[in-house]
Amino acid sequence: MHLKKITLCLMGLSLSACSSHVIKNNNLNDNKSTSQRAIQGFNALYEYPSFDYRGQVNVQFVSEQKENKATKNEVKKLDKVVEQKVNQYLKEQKIMITEAQRKDLYHAIASQNNPSFRDFFGKGADYMQSILNDLQIQYDGSVNYRQKIASFNLDTKYKKPNLSVEMRIPTIIDLNNQRFYTHIFSLMPYLANPQDQDKYAYLDFSKYKDDIERVNAKALLEFLKQSGATTYLLASPDQLETMSLNTVEKQSGIVEKIRLKTSLEELFLQGNLYTSVNRQYFMTSVLGFNSSNLAKNVDEAEDSKSKSTSAATEHTEIDATSAMYQLYEAINRTAHSELEEEGEGDLVTQNHTDNERETVDEETEATDDSENTTQLLTEQQCDDLAKSKSNVRFGDVKYCQAQHEIDVLSDPADQGELLVENTQQKQNRTALTQKFTALAQDQLVDAAQFKQLWDQYQSEIDASLPPKNQRNPMIVDLSLDAQGRVVKADYDMEMDFGKYDRQLKIKMDMQISNYGKATAIDQQALKEAKPFKEVFKGSFMEKAVGGFAGDLSTSDKKSDQKNLSLDEHLQQLATQVYTQTNSYEKAYKAVFIAKLTAEKPVLIKQYSAKDLQEIAAIYAYSYSDEEVYNPSGQALKQIEALKTKHHLEEDEQYDDELGNAIDGIITQAMTSQKSTAEILNLAKKYKTAEAVFAQYYMQQFGLENTVEKDQRTKLNKTAQILAKSYTAFKNNQFNNTVVAGLDENAAEFIDYDLYKKTYQVVSDAKLK
Repeated sequence: MHLKKITLCLMGLSLSACSSHVIKNNNLNDNKSTSQRAIQGFNALYEYPSFDYRGQVNVQFVSEQKENKATKNEVKKLDKVVEQKVNQYLKEQKIMITEAQRKDLYHAIASQNNPSFRDFFGKGADYMQSILNDLQIQYDGSVNYRQKIASFNLDTKYKKPNLSVEMRIPTIIDLNNQRFYTHIFSLMPYLANPQDQDKYAYLDFSKYKDDIERVNAKALLEFLKQSGATTYLLASPDQLETMSLNTVEKQSGIVEKIRLKTSLEELFLQGNLYTSVNRQYFMTSVLGFNSSNLAKNVDEAEDSKSKSTSAATEHTEIDATSAMYQLYEAINRTAHSELEEEGEGDLVTQNHTDNERETVDEETEATDDSENTTQLLTEQQCDDLAKSKSNVRFGDVKYCQAQHEIDVLSDPADQGELLVENTQQKQNRTALTQKFTALAQDQLVDAAQFKQLWDQYQSEIDASLPPKNQRNPMIVDLSLDAQGRVVKADYDMEMDFGKYDRQLKIKMDMQISNYGKATAIDQQALKEAKPFKEVFKGSFMEKAVGGFAGDLSTSDKKSDQKNLSLDEHLQQLATQVYTQTNSYEKAYKAVFIAKLTAEKPVLIKQYSAKDLQEIAAIYAYSYSDEEVYNPSGQALKQIEALKTKHHLEEDEQYDDELGNAIDGIITQAMTSQKSTAEILNLAKKYKTAEAVFAQYYMQQFGLENTVEKDQRTKLNKTAQILAKSYTAFKNNQFNNTVVAGLDENAAEFIDYDLYKKTYQVVSDAKLK
């Protein structure tokens, strides 16, 4: 989609290469095809050092049918059969939750099972629909490759007989100085300090400077050009049309208008496959990732994914993560940065070693399992099982779905042909993406080569798309000037949300002007800008947010409880049951029934409460760490027998996503309880949060690493300084001098993951 290309162009301002390209005065009378002229016109955006743009967006949500008023206000309830089984399950497991908790949990599960327009778009869906339909959106800005800077200004207007609201939100991204500027108080200027109401606030992202500078400018420029060219090169003759011009268009300098008639499905598939076949090239040749920095980024991404589900814990983790990165940057500026890199290398090596151990363990388990092989179902057997639905074992449900793409519990009458067809299309798209990914090499597949692949796999591509009459249409009109450059682009698209009885219509136009002579951005205004924290300091906004936070924490507990998401309910349930029973198995079983009911209620109907308890016990054993839950003797024999009964003997018969997700929830509940208990015990001896931080850090470091006697003094000194940094972060007083006492010898005692963990558990304990 060209909108994506514009965005990439704006974000890729580090491309000094753009400034060196000068487009030639191309004549439209040249013997070029319609698609070639369109490609040439759009690529002008990359071949001039600067340009201005402006346009408007119109969004319309259209109701396809009126919702029944009773349905609109209906409270979601569980299916009666499902509710009875869940109640029986909880009763037999002696899981004690209050009636209010039970109702809230069941409501969250039922809402998950029965999505509506309001659930999907929020509680104020109709209200937001009305606002969107009446909202006028305009935008403008400029791009300057040479200065590596771009602006985007958003204007919105909402007018009714008794209400008129207008606002303009200017934003600027400066890759030269690694800053993002905005006029945040354009929304509500009276919330700012009077002296700052007309100033920009900025966010500094200089920590990503190395990543930005690593980008190969010329390679990215060529990638963007070829990516943009695919849309028109793949278009069939009946999808491209030269439109007649009206008087106004001719007077504005437009000499040709080319219309592309396509669909959102085609554009997304083209973009996905082009990205897949060029993934390796983009990562290595464009973004400049090698094996070492890629591993580091993957590790950071994995760390950022492990976030808490409760609001308070989530805030603490974000706070801890931010502190960890700031600490890393501060220490990295000191003279011992070289040793720090060695420390990180050891950490990566340790991670690889751990992974190798896990692989060996898994291979050993696989060998043991192979001695007692299970007769897995063939495709014909799965098909027969789907028809008869007789004696369906739990493991067979997952196996038939994963291996043969047969849903043995589905009701064809409920699905209809369209749903079956959509499922098949998704499977075809997945297979197609895998094929294109396998073709990826460290060299660019240009638009012409991609067209050859597209033609080669045309039959599979057609099978991956809905029938033409079921696709969401999109029309793009490109208007070109006498030099063959795009000067106007009009987008008209429709998205059908049949499941929610709504249709989304978006019309957008963009005008490009001043090629090579873009409007200058006010550099003086940028020099006067202040960081976000400084702009907010002492303002009414800071006081209001603080006051509201205090009120909410004490007076709105019931409202918070009702507004919890399903994940938050599950985490709360896990914590409560584990606290009551101190049992991994019981906590796992409690969350298992709740999560399975939310995601696959048909399975709850299929099996008895006793069967579900047995299946939950098998899953708890299969997905737990041996150190956490490792039954033996008669208990283990019983689980092995139950595996055979429910056909859960092979890996392919398990739902890994379900099993691992529940294990993660229980592990988090256990870790949180254990850490909090340890912190509170330390607090009895060490009276301040800073002292507790240092002691906890040293204890945990000693558990994970071997510390010799002559190293303990150095570890203690390092922990004390890290504890001081914790106090400084909490008081918003952290700076480089806080960690200035860390010398080269301290590097081996700094574990950033442990620092983050310690920061979080001490914060959660709310010590003074």
